[in-house]
Amino acid sequence: MSSSNVSKKSYGVDVASYQSTTVNYAGAKFALVKVTEGAGYVNPKAEAQIKSAKAHDLMVMGYFYANHSSSVTKAKAEAKYAVAKAKDFGLPAGSYLADDWEQGSGNAVTGSAMANTDAVLAAMQVIKEAGYKPLIYSGTFNLRNHLSISRIVKSYGDCIWVASYKVMGRQDYADFNYFPSMDGVAIWQFTDNYKGFGVDGNIAVVDLKVSSISSKAESTNKGLESLSLHPVVKWNIGAVAVVANADGAYVYTSSKLDKRESDKLKPCGSMWAVLGFENGAVKVGKNQYFDGRAVYVKANPIAYNDNKHAVAKIVMPNTHALDAPKPDAEKVYGLALNSKVEIQGRVGHFLKIKELHKGKQVYVTGNRAYIVL
Repeated sequence: MSSSNVSKKSYGVDVASYQSTTVNYAGAKFALVKVTEGAGYVNPKAEAQIKSAKAHDLMVMGYFYANHSSSVTKAKAEAKYAVAKAKDFGLPAGSYLADDWEQGSGNAVTGSAMANTDAVLAAMQVIKEAGYKPLIYSGTFNLRNHLSISRIVKSYGDCIWVASYKVMGRQDYADFNYFPSMDGVAIWQFTDNYKGFGVDGNIAVVDLKVSSISSKAESTNKGLESLSLHPVVKWNIGAVAVVANADGAYVYTSSKLDKRESDKLKPCGSMWAVLGFENGAVKVGKNQYFDGRAVYVKANPIAYNDNKHAVAKIVMPNTHALDAPKPDAEKVYGLALNSKVEIQGRVGHFLKIKELHKGKQVYVTGNRAYIVL
């Protein structure tokens, strides 16, 4: 059974195919196991290393070596690949999973800090949505000069796994006189030869905790059920995109999702008319796009088919059922504000109430009764 809590100042290791399948190092309380690299390589020892770390009561975490550079698209693909393999190899839900982003072996840090950060954040979002806790790993120089730490920490708190060595070679203990002070550090990799074992040595800078997000996700979904999943729209709105991420979502200026309109998140629950779909992105305005995974898209059946069934919510007071689909029709009976009625099609902007009144069809004006999606 793997440990689910590690206190700060505890030591740990990170392993890859170069290390043994037995993960048991003196003094280590946690282990980070390389699962993948890019979107095609798998550490052949990963499953055995994760299993061994669990068996030795270590908190087990994972990481993937990035090849995505500053590409948001590649970052998402690589993170999805890592998540899938991590699950296959038994990495517990709620564990930490890091994007190992450094120069070399297929990865370049030479893009702009904004583009680099966009890519890293995209990977971290995939990790989060998969039920893991995202980390970003790199050296001090890269973190300070090629990424926006403030943006990353703002989104994910203590999520930095930083590499910085006092000296090259064996170190048995971390010397905090050489700690690379920066915001958001969760783990410090302080040596590449922990106690002479030929394995990287790390120390927890904060308390680490494996926490399944299942209960939180369940609670959040209940909130979204009323806030986001069933918005109401006018009869002539064909489809809407509702921001579903609890932290909000970014608007991008192209369907490639490679440049944000701004760094301001659109709030959870905000609703946008859908104008189309391009490359999997949801178009909501001229040169405005959402990542399709950040929103719920709902289609309005009444807008596309005059005979479709739907449910309508009364959104204005003093609303009545009418005896004909015209502005000067007679009022038949009142419909309470916020009440719901079943609709079976429409005539123009007048909705046909499914339940007949004394054997006759009645209607409600479409600007007083919005369709529940």
